[in-house]
Amino acid sequence: MDPGSWTDLGPVITSSPGKTPYNAIDGNLFKLSSASANTYLLSLGSFWSGLYQTQISLPSTSGTTITPTQISYNPADKAQEAPFIFFHENWYYLFYSKGTCCGYDRTRPAKDKEYKIMVCRSTVPNGGFVDKTGTSCTNGGGSVVLESHGWVYGPGGQGVYFDEALKLVVLYYHYVDTRVGYADGMKRFGWNKVNFSGGWPVV
Repeated sequence: MDPGSWTDLGPVITSSPGKTPYNAIDGNLFKLSSASANTYLLSLGSFWSGLYQTQISLPSTSGTTITPTQISYNPADKAQEAPFIFFHENWYYLFYSKGTCCGYDRTRPAKDKEYKIMVCRSTVPNGGFVDKTGTSCTNGGGSVVLESHGWVYGPGGQGVYFDEALKLVVLYYHYVDTRVGYADGMKRFGWNKVNFSGGWPVV
């Protein structure tokens, strides 16, 4: 992790407006436990045609052929990004952010259009994700995990991990503290314990 110890292997995947349906940002790696030690799923995407995923082997170098498949899309509202896959008790959960993330100090989005954290789940890690109602995540599905409340505004950009020491699942994210200010540079880091007792994440 030291400065200067990194080797640039080139881009793993690139995107271009009008040429690719996916936007190659917000990448998240998920290790496939049943596959070889260097095989992962790379989830990515922001707006455009939704969230995508592809299998890669590490180290992945420039020139690798990758064809991502769509794992989440809302044709009525393309404001999705930051996919994050998390496995818990036989389910693969697709967490993602929905809505407008930034610039709240300049233009506030319409009510309920600000950032929020959503989820769908599947029995496999690479597709078939549905929400609590059974609606496919590729057809507008998605259940709210965390949204604006009190002085917490626009939570999102999330990740999830299992804390071995504390034996609990943690959801982390950024948000605006309305008591402090709405500028992007004033955002705070937040985290919550996650309860899966009902099969769906609750904070």
